[in-house]
Amino acid sequence: MLRLPVQPSQGNYYEAGLTKGFAGRVKLDAKYFRRNAGNFADDDQLLNTGVSFPIAFRKAAIYGAEGKIEIPHLGNLSGFVSYSYMVSSTFLPVTGGLFLGDDAANALSTATGRFWGSQDQRNTARTRFRYLFTPRLWAAVGAEYGSGLPVEFQGTIEQATAQYGAQIVDRVNFTRNRVKPSFSLDGSLGAEVWKHDALTVRIQADVANLTDRLNVIDFAGLFSGNAVAPPRSFAVRLETSF
Repeated sequence: MLRLPVQPSQGNYYEAGLTKGFAGRVKLDAKYFRRNAGNFADDDQLLNTGVSFPIAFRKAAIYGAEGKIEIPHLGNLSGFVSYSYMVSSTFLPVTGGLFLGDDAANALSTATGRFWGSQDQRNTARTRFRYLFTPRLWAAVGAEYGSGLPVEFQGTIEQATAQYGAQIVDRVNFTRNRVKPSFSLDGSLGAEVWKHDALTVRIQADVANLTDRLNVIDFAGLFSGNAVAPPRSFAVRLETSF
């Protein structure tokens, strides 16, 4: 058994950005960020149970950039496109926590190294555009893409298939130790069906994940297990204001 006191984490956060408008029709937001933390706090699972203990690593570094191009109003069209790039690294050795059995030996013997943090999704993109056909009728389409989070599964592919099923396992790249990229296409249609004096009635229909793609967000996570995005779904909303 190995028991090391968990020291408080200390960090420095840096961020720089700019905002620029073009001809009053297009707006650009961009920023760069970096976050450095010492005695980086995390959680470790006790054996194969749902119990976890706080641990700490020597340090962690998260850096990246984000950008967004927004069209507030271009004729009848409005919308945005955003993109983010992020790298999250955690550095050994372990500086705090409770470890049993092989975990204790590994914590003592592994003095250097780096592994990717749970937030390390390198590429994320989102977009949504709305078009106004008439003052009372509009449609919108949006999409979201994620390049995939890291996976920390210690078993074999056969064990993963037996535990989680072939469909889920097929969405994991075990060679890269990452979830395969996710993609979702969404759409909306809205109309103002009644307006009289102070009373207005609107109706809106939404469809999410139009292609019904199986998107695994997180695989074999410590607390949540598998996080799977919703399948294709529909919603209708009726709204009144007065």
